[in-house]
Amino acid sequence: MQNNLLKKKLKEGRVCFGTFVRLGPAATEILGYGGWDFAVIDMEHGVFDFPLAEQCIRAARISGISSLIRVAEPNPSHIMRSIDAGAEGVQIPQVESAETAALVSRAARYFPEGNRGLCSFVRAAQYSAVPPDEHMATSNLEVVTVIHIEGERAVREVEAIIQTPGIDVLFLGPWDLSQSLGVPGKTRDPRVVDLMEKVIALCRKKGVISGTFVRFVDEAKYWIDRGVQYLMLSTDAGLLLQVSRERLEGLRKLCA
Repeated sequence: MQNNLLKKKLKEGRVCFGTFVRLGPAATEILGYGGWDFAVIDMEHGVFDFPLAEQCIRAARISGISSLIRVAEPNPSHIMRSIDAGAEGVQIPQVESAETAALVSRAARYFPEGNRGLCSFVRAAQYSAVPPDEHMATSNLEVVTVIHIEGERAVREVEAIIQTPGIDVLFLGPWDLSQSLGVPGKTRDPRVVDLMEKVIALCRKKGVISGTFVRFVDEAKYWIDRGVQYLMLSTDAGLLLQVSRERLEGLRKLCA
């Protein structure tokens, strides 16, 4: 795996901005040219299969944006295939225990840090052009592993989860958290905000990077001020819709 610019930026303490990709390779490439730090190819809520996800990864590489895949579930096979395809990281939902966190962390790395299935004839190793020893070493060093904390059980067990080796980012999913607390969609409800703040504070204390998702720019500063470094805004589809509406409203005003 090549040097992971996203991982370097996060280690330097920089706030990095990304969004979810739902619209495919062209959207991924455009996000790169737009200057975003990273794009998360969404195989949980998106409709991608692995061949199409691989094309998104290629588009990311072309335009200079870091690529991760959000897998559909904490399945070691999905994690292995995502990184084999060349993604620089994986974002893993439904992690509710330290046991699951350890499972997915190990699935993202080769021995001795993990048990990722070993094959050098994959895109991540340039189809064996990179020697196996070099491929294994750089992959273990450079991969970014992001796990979702998005339910009450996960929050209760977060002190154990946060100590799992190989977890780079704890990502707080406010929408699923709100649902688990009985206030679905109310992401600014005090109960949701309080839980998120407690986890972010714990991350800062333990030296672990925290991340979250916001729908609109005006929500972002609140979480950045509290220490979030891995900040996701909307989706490619949401950004297109928002800007389209804004531009069309401006055009209609010309005719008023």
